[in-house]
Amino acid sequence: MKKIVFFILIVPLVLVSCTDNPAVNHAFAKYSCRKGVTSITVPGFVVRLAARIGDLEKEERELLQSIDKVKVLAVENPHLNKEINLHAEFYQNMNKDGRYEELMHVSDDSESITIFGRMTEEDVIKEMVILVGGNDNTLVYLKGHFRAGMLNKYIHIHDRPDHFLSFDF
Repeated sequence: MKKIVFFILIVPLVLVSCTDNPAVNHAFAKYSCRKGVTSITVPGFVVRLAARIGDLEKEERELLQSIDKVKVLAVENPHLNKEINLHAEFYQNMNKDGRYEELMHVSDDSESITIFGRMTEEDVIKEMVILVGGNDNTLVYLKGHFRAGMLNKYIHIHDRPDHFLSFDF
């Protein structure tokens, strides 16, 4: 009986953990314990709780309530930032299984940014990975149900070359 209860509790956890992108999991395993690297994982219920108790507009609350998981890996150590490039290291493996499509790619001399998305047939983004490498190294993984119209309210493309893209959250 104990084995059955153990199996019932463990299998869903293993299946849930396997749904994340393998490249994201590898990046977190490799860098999250290094000095000067901040890694954060926030489960969806915490984000939805914040949406309920925060002083937010309707659209902001809707966006937060659509999030099931957030994982952030940020390299804050300037010496480590010079040694590694998350984009160069993980870009090729991000879509190895063909589940993701590249939604946007921006590159200049010092940085590369790519946003990958896993879409449903109804054009809902189920997973989004933002991969930044170069002078700054960051990886953001979002899991949820995001409609394009919901995200368009927060993304602005500027005419100024030093402010190509900004997110207003």
